[in-house]
Amino acid sequence: MSIATSSTTSTTTTAGQSATKQPANATGSNALGKNEFLKILTAQLAHQDPTAPMDSNAFVAQLAQFSALEEQQNTNDTLTQMLALQSTNNQTGAVSVAVASVGKYATYNADQMTLSPGASISVSATLASPATDVEMEVDDANGHQVRRQSFGPMAGTNTLTWDGHSDSGIAEPAGTYTIKVTATDASGKPVSVTQQSSGLITGVTFQNGITQLMIGNTPVSLSDVNQIQANSNAH
Repeated sequence: MSIATSSTTSTTTTAGQSATKQPANATGSNALGKNEFLKILTAQLAHQDPTAPMDSNAFVAQLAQFSALEEQQNTNDTLTQMLALQSTNNQTGAVSVAVASVGKYATYNADQMTLSPGASISVSATLASPATDVEMEVDDANGHQVRRQSFGPMAGTNTLTWDGHSDSGIAEPAGTYTIKVTATDASGKPVSVTQQSSGLITGVTFQNGITQLMIGNTPVSLSDVNQIQANSNAH
């Protein structure tokens, strides 16, 4: 008798432990995908009232919803794969172009340029129409103006050079500077200016996943490059 009682108690305790034990890696999810939809539909069928089974029209409607959900999910997966492949192909193509350009000369849109120790910076400025006054402003990396030069009247394309010194004649430290050329006509109205520079492509660099050419000491995005050629005519 005592043996039977002990066995019953042990079995009951084991069952209780089994019922309350949860998987160590159980996690919840707010996502409702095709698998979750199918589980819900299966549970409805398993627990329906035998005396009042699910209406066949409602069952067909739920199957149609499941099919539409699966098709939409497959479409989204396909689009995601296509976008990832396109991004990879674009990046690969950009790297190939950049690497093949090393040793050639490039002409590029110039607003930020790198000043080397004891060197100067030159910018090619093309005026949309003749100007009575052309000025070049140079700002440091903090946005502070270090130099402002006036070049007087100009027309067409001209090369403007900053000697690397401030307005007070002090040599500025090496670094990145913002160059802004402005022009006005006889009536004081602004004249459109296109700023460009050119130089030898010495290497390739990557910043935040973007491929850039090293032209001298200045990193230049491929989107800012207007021309690449083998000889130094662009220089």
